[in-house]
Amino acid sequence: MANPLVSIIVPAYNVENYIEECVDSLLAQTYSPIEVIVLDDGSTDQTVKLLRSYEDTILLFENKENKGQGARRNQGMKIAKGKYLYFMDSDDWLEKDAIEKLVKQMSKTDADLVRFNGTVFYENSFETIQQEGRYDFSHQLVHQKVYAGDELLHKNRKSFSASPCLYLIKKEVIDTHGLFFLEGVLHEDEYFTARLFSVVEKMTYLNEAFYHRRYRDGSTMTKQSEEHQKRSFDSYLVVFCTLENDIQNLNLTTKQKRFLKRQLLSIYSGLIRNELSPEQEKKISGLSSISMKDKLFLRLASMKQSIERANR
Repeated sequence: MANPLVSIIVPAYNVENYIEECVDSLLAQTYSPIEVIVLDDGSTDQTVKLLRSYEDTILLFENKENKGQGARRNQGMKIAKGKYLYFMDSDDWLEKDAIEKLVKQMSKTDADLVRFNGTVFYENSFETIQQEGRYDFSHQLVHQKVYAGDELLHKNRKSFSASPCLYLIKKEVIDTHGLFFLEGVLHEDEYFTARLFSVVEKMTYLNEAFYHRRYRDGSTMTKQSEEHQKRSFDSYLVVFCTLENDIQNLNLTTKQKRFLKRQLLSIYSGLIRNELSPEQEKKISGLSSISMKDKLFLRLASMKQSIERANR
């Protein structure tokens, strides 16, 4: 039986210093067949020029308008023809045997989703940053184990990481449930991955660090300006309200709603930890899904975490 096609979706914007390393790591994969779909998002540097040299080996889409990563990932999903989808960030790189091992595990288990680990490194440095729980999930998930039902939802909640660069997914799942990334906001993957994790029926995990994420000045991961923080707050609010609407209006099971509600609480908890302006506090106070019981739960959870940290 022929190997199933894997579609790799790569949005790109002003990454002239990194795009070649990214694409080279994908073209060096030991697995075939793959289609590498690169969607430029209106770059103003040399990104497109560099990508044109790969036109015989990738599918390149040169978009003139800058619409953001969510829009380009959605565009890529419409184009993709693979049985499996993988999302790649254009300033990062992937181990060459990643797709081969992931597809093998997916095929062996007939899972809808396979998760794996990543590492983080600073730009211009070979030093990796250890962030257990954010990119290494071995404290919650068991190598090669298959998860389903209540255990799947529980484990995905306990080890939640929004980045779609840390899993391979059956395209059928996305198509069946009409999943999409929010557009025009930051943190668009917080919505997509929450919805995805809530509908997946079978999942497996490989305890290997295939993905290498770069921390660089000026990226979404590192910006700390007041303007960026305001946009980040507003974006999380959009994610919150969209999930809130889904819980109220989509045909979800009680367990799926409970999973998404816990994601709402996680987002809310993150928002209130920041120093908020009066306008932002007003927006927060108007979130109808957060009850007094929820606020008490979060306060107790915060106290428990503080005690656990103090006792380490």
